This record gives sequence, C-alpha cells and structure tokens, in this order.
Amino acid sequence: MANALINIALRWLGSKVPTSLMRLKDISQVTVLVDADAPDAAEAMDKVKTWFALKGIQLIVVPVFAKKRIKAYRNTQVLMSLIPGCDWRLEYIVCRSRACFKIGRTQLPGEPFDLVVSDPAGTSYPQTEVFARMTELMEGLK
Repeated sequence: MANALINIALRWLGSKVPTSLMRLKDISQVTVLVDADAPDAAEAMDKVKTWFALKGIQLIVVPVFAKKRIKAYRNTQVLMSLIPGCDWRLEYIVCRSRACFKIGRTQLPGEPFDLVVSDPAGTSYPQTEVFARMTELMEGLK
C-alpha cells in the first residue's frame, strides 16, 4: 500500500522538465549527493570540490546520511548522485529535481537518470572511483 502511495505522489509531484545528456562545456551548476556514511565520504567531497573548481562549475555538495532527511536544491542544472542503492528518499529527490541532466549509480523506477554508472553484480566500488568514472564519461560527451 505504501509503495502505491509513494508512486502516486512521485508522479504527481515529480518534475515535468525534460532531461537529456549535456556536454561539459554547457554545464554551469551541479548538485552532487554524497553518501556521508561511507568511509570515503571526506575524500569524495574533496575530489568533487576540486574537480568542479578546476572546471569553473558552480557546485552544491549535499551530504546524505542514512535515515535523515535529504535537503537538496531543486533548481539545479545537473544532479549527480554518488549514493549506492535506492530508497524512497533518494527517489523522491531525483524525481522532484528540475535538473536537465541527471547522473546516478542505480537506475530508479521510471528511469529518471540520463547516465548511470553502476557497480558490477556482487561488488561495490567506493564513491571516489565511481565519481572518477562519471567525470570521465562527462568529459567524453561531444
């Protein structure tokens, strides 16, 4: 019953902004969701801040803690999630976001992500490695 209510709420409250892949040179603002409970959280935040600062892109980093509310800026140009797995809080934030380009680690119901960098079955990579792969793919978009 709860799943049905969540799905109805996501359809009703979800963003209607169309999304697609974007070239790196067209990106001016990024919001990155970082798993703050992971052992490499501090290192991941540093790498994210450094990489986007070198590219001259405005950055908003949102640390995500388990069982706590996620406070993310809805009106961002790009939404990047380094959060492994899927729960209703992440799904809600991604669906509500008005970002034109959404990047994640696991495709969510309704396929809101334009680019997905997933872990192979049975393994879980640190978010620093996943971030490196995401940025490598972003740089390769022409």
